[in-house]
Amino acid sequence: MRVAQKLGVTVMMLLSASLQAWADGGSGSGECKMVKIVAERLPDLSIPRHSHCAFFSPQGELTVVGGHTKGFVPTPTAEYLKDGKWQVVPMVYCHDDGVCVPLHTGKVLLAGGYERNLGIGQTFEVEMYDPATHNFNGFGCLDKRRTHVSGVELANGQVVISGNWYNEDAIATWNGGIYFESVSKVSVPRSSPYLFPISDDNIMVVADEQDNYGKPVDASIVDRMKGESFRVPLLEEWTPILLHHQTHANACTIGDHQYLFPVHNKSGQVAIIEVRDTVFSLLPTACPIPVHTKFGEIVWFTQIMVDREHQRAYMMGFNVEETKKFVLAINYAERPATMKCYYTGQRMASSVTLPVLTPDGNLVITGGFDSNTTNFDPTAEVWLFPLANKELPQAAINTTSSKDYYLLIGAVVLLILVAGGWIYWKRRHRKATPEVEESPSEEAAYQLLLRIRQHMDEQRPYLNSELKVRDIANYLGTNSRYISYCIKRVEQCTFSAYINKHRVAYAQQLMRRHPDIKLTEVYLKSGFANEISFFRTFKGITGMTPSEWKAKELANEKGDAI
Repeated sequence: MRVAQKLGVTVMMLLSASLQAWADGGSGSGECKMVKIVAERLPDLSIPRHSHCAFFSPQGELTVVGGHTKGFVPTPTAEYLKDGKWQVVPMVYCHDDGVCVPLHTGKVLLAGGYERNLGIGQTFEVEMYDPATHNFNGFGCLDKRRTHVSGVELANGQVVISGNWYNEDAIATWNGGIYFESVSKVSVPRSSPYLFPISDDNIMVVADEQDNYGKPVDASIVDRMKGESFRVPLLEEWTPILLHHQTHANACTIGDHQYLFPVHNKSGQVAIIEVRDTVFSLLPTACPIPVHTKFGEIVWFTQIMVDREHQRAYMMGFNVEETKKFVLAINYAERPATMKCYYTGQRMASSVTLPVLTPDGNLVITGGFDSNTTNFDPTAEVWLFPLANKELPQAAINTTSSKDYYLLIGAVVLLILVAGGWIYWKRRHRKATPEVEESPSEEAAYQLLLRIRQHMDEQRPYLNSELKVRDIANYLGTNSRYISYCIKRVEQCTFSAYINKHRVAYAQQLMRRHPDIKLTEVYLKSGFANEISFFRTFKGITGMTPSEWKAKELANEKGDAI
């Protein structure tokens, strides 16, 4: 049997290598495939600009608003592309590095930005843009002067903002009136943070290692509008990439309360973190994200832009010499996620500005400047990167030799033969070896489960994060198969799920008895191996994150006391 298993493993390794060689065009290097594309030059903007907002309106018009123009002077203008020409419209205020929040009504909320030329000061100003009429209406006031601020609309229609630059920070909301209201403090002030909705009325705040004055901070601390802040151990090793523009949570959403954002470590390697509610994990990828290439070092400068229809995500970069632009395409629905890196050798001034996804799945970048210019000399260039429905290029497919195909076919045939032989051997072995132990009767299963429950109540073995089913079996003087069978038969769940129910119940008990206890202490004392497992399991059982459950429980207790 061991020989068959070893042979099976060998065949699987051979098959895996063959498949990888075939997927990599025969290279077998495991590196991200580089594919050249040709970007399309669209009509130039009427006004060169940087630190502006770009989006497609519900009417399908590419639109840019605000920013600053040549001389580092804020411009109170917007423009939209129609019939191949840019149409300029006046705004009420200037929004140079302000916040732009598309609303479910189709309108766009604009707020904040630099107060004066050269990126000095901040503003209170708020206005609304109606793409249907191309009109701007100044109507409101922020809670404080802000620039480098991010915003997002929640499912309940409330708009939440946070972030600032050279001024104090807080989380504030807008509920349709003329004023924004500060609703909670932040433990770490930030500039252009990510605001990730985690429920219909709550968000969490994630940002890089710089605060609102450019000083280093602990990027592993995550704040919430409702509930206490918490530490993400993964963000101690992998830090969000510093962005020079506002972030859009809607742009990097892959599902309900699920997001992607780029990170890097101290060695300079780049990766992608996937967020599901409040659980952070690295997105497994089939190849490393390229940083050092034959074209030189790549600087990735944008957030992730998600095309949910095609389950593809993009991130843009440039090489230090500014001779090429790069677009990393990530097929995030695959596990591991496959990637291609598209590049163009065309010289273009647009850079360090957020691209926008077109309705048909391409990327457009508007304005900005490159490393050879500054904020005083932004460009009017507009470029489209044709990425929609891009497949593996024919040239790459043709590089796969016939030898690779024969190797692949041979490996598959060998795998089938080995698998068939192993199944035949197992069947003969089962016939020759009588069943040593039968499953316990209904009554015996129930009696054993009573002993398991008593053990759980008295000894609390679930508080051991390394607990195994054999530990319970050894304590009760039976075997592991009986334990698993009884739990599944009576409790209708697996051993792991049964243990996690006890751990969650214990965690709830801790939070009830000690309202001020830190969540880190809760998961350690409750037997969870790590914070990610704790948050995922707790929400899976209760339907709420630990902090949400705790807040609701405290509110109920307060109501009962009244």
